[in-house]
Amino acid sequence: MKYFIDTANIKEIQEALALGVSGVTANPSMYLKDEVKFYDFLKEVNGLSPTILTAEVIATTLQEMLDSIDQILAINPSIVIKVNFSPLGLKLINILSKKGIQSAATLIFNTNQATIAMDSGADYLFPFIGRNDEIGINGIQTITDICHLIKTKNYDTKVVAASIKNVHHLEQAALAGADYAAVSFSIFEKAMYHQLTIDGAETFEHHWRQVLK
Repeated sequence: MKYFIDTANIKEIQEALALGVSGVTANPSMYLKDEVKFYDFLKEVNGLSPTILTAEVIATTLQEMLDSIDQILAINPSIVIKVNFSPLGLKLINILSKKGIQSAATLIFNTNQATIAMDSGADYLFPFIGRNDEIGINGIQTITDICHLIKTKNYDTKVVAASIKNVHHLEQAALAGADYAAVSFSIFEKAMYHQLTIDGAETFEHHWRQVLK
């Protein structure tokens, strides 16, 4: 499983990419929190050369969405267009698929939504784990079912585990077969941490200094 850093904080993005994270994704709430303008953010992050960069498109009409996409793809034609799951969003995904433009369906909460998004032509799915858990639905089981369906039916769609609230979610998403996980920088830091790793490194460093004498 590879990683997306899920943030609009440029410093966190720079650090995550330096550590080998594959992609960058964010949402309007994050842009607002970090006080960044959407297109300026895309230009700056694109300059950091992530393997995958997503850009969310939100509007009330198809034409408004298509106009926004033109501006996004002018920055980089490889940017993945992230679309909220809805009838309007599915229409847009279908149009993009026919044009050969990669898209991601986000706000996926069950297998029905996942299959419909895949049939419309979505290249990536963002199933939400934590938000499902909050309403009493097993988010890990949902993503497990989606991954199983993709494998058995030989879909090309990639699964990006989203709404990850803790390292347990992260571990279980990997075991479920998710291709990517979209994580906050704090969760990514926690995933790297293990006290025995720190203790072992300190021991090795101590012994290394002795054998160099």
